[in-house]
Amino acid sequence: MTARPPRVSIGLPVYNGEEYLDDALASARRQSFEDIEIIVSDNGSTDGTSDLCRQAAAEDDRVVYRRYDENRGGGWNYMNVARLARGEYFTWLAADDVKLPGFTGSCVELLDADGRAAFACSRAQVIDEQGVVIETLHDGAMGLDAPDAAARVRNLLRAQASHVVYGLIRSSVLRQTRGMIAMVGDDIVLNTELLCRGPMLQSDEFLFRPRRHGAQLSQQGHEQVRWHAPRAAVRFAFPQTRLNAELFRAVARAPLPAGEKVRAWSAVASSWVVPRWRGMARDVAVAAGWPVPAP
Repeated sequence: MTARPPRVSIGLPVYNGEEYLDDALASARRQSFEDIEIIVSDNGSTDGTSDLCRQAAAEDDRVVYRRYDENRGGGWNYMNVARLARGEYFTWLAADDVKLPGFTGSCVELLDADGRAAFACSRAQVIDEQGVVIETLHDGAMGLDAPDAAARVRNLLRAQASHVVYGLIRSSVLRQTRGMIAMVGDDIVLNTELLCRGPMLQSDEFLFRPRRHGAQLSQQGHEQVRWHAPRAAVRFAFPQTRLNAELFRAVARAPLPAGEKVRAWSAVASSWVVPRWRGMARDVAVAAGWPVPAP
């Protein structure tokens, strides 16, 4: 007989993440809400990642470890843990981040109480290499629970709240989206798709701790393209231009009335595309081999 699926799946994609992986795995295993599975997808790591994962799986039967011999890119790996997930609710956990013990339980409580919501998240505090809190994000009252989708999209893009993609997502809603696309800005695109399908609820507690360090993806500039797709041609990727297009596409494929789609497209244009026109100029400069304009 097949075991009953857990209510929550925690997906942890990793590639050469041994430096902070212990902390991430420990935070997943210490969740006070215990009806979980922890899916670790190792994208061909060559450091000590495999040893750490095998040890965690041996100690805790909720840890499911999958190792792959080839690095297929971060985008593939993020979607792999989502495909393997069995839970009613799903959350990603980056291999360098930490979620405090109450994170999962508080989000489950919010989603159980409101079936309209697509996902839920706590507030966040940024930590450094040593795990010390160095910044409290101004992510309260962002308006991601607004009653109409266009307002939610506008509020998301104005807040630049990409971190909420690490919230707890209703799996049935996640399956309606394209998930994490292998591209720079995949998080903001997925957040847009989710918010077109329902509000995000938020706990006032600070239970999510994303880590900031020199090797993290956001510090890599155009080289982020290669993290998502190792064989990609960085020079001709046009990451900002593609991101703009995918935001419009995220709204286009949502099950929204025509009028609300138009308002959401307007929000994408005014709150994201126009203020970031220099990003498209950088795309052109990189492709042409010209001096790259300052951000």
